[in-house]
Amino acid sequence: MDQGNLLGEHDDADEARAAYQQAIESGDAHRAADAAVRLGDLLGEQGDVDGARAVYQQAIDSGHRVESPYAMVQLGHMLEEQGDVDGARAAYQQAVDSGHEDIASSAADFLAYLPESSGPDA
Repeated sequence: MDQGNLLGEHDDADEARAAYQQAIESGDAHRAADAAVRLGDLLGEQGDVDGARAVYQQAIDSGHRVESPYAMVQLGHMLEEQGDVDGARAAYQQAVDSGHEDIASSAADFLAYLPESSGPDA
């Protein structure tokens, strides 16, 4: 996965994607969850919101004690950037509910600064 990080930093997105995908398929729970978050970040940066959402969800579904709540926060950030305040709120709340000592606290801070709603009356 370090290779994916290095490639991602050098704007070789196709190779970074392949390296992350290889890590996701590795069978190593931590590597796979971490790679899913990083791939989600990469896809989100490239504007592939649906792809990013799918791999963030993979990391969330992994149940990894760190990467799963971290993916919830990253999903929240992406949704907030997309203007989906309600979706961001749900993702941040899920991270708060994870109970992870550091991540839940940060997610609570992000929740506090969200506007009330992203609906038509917002």
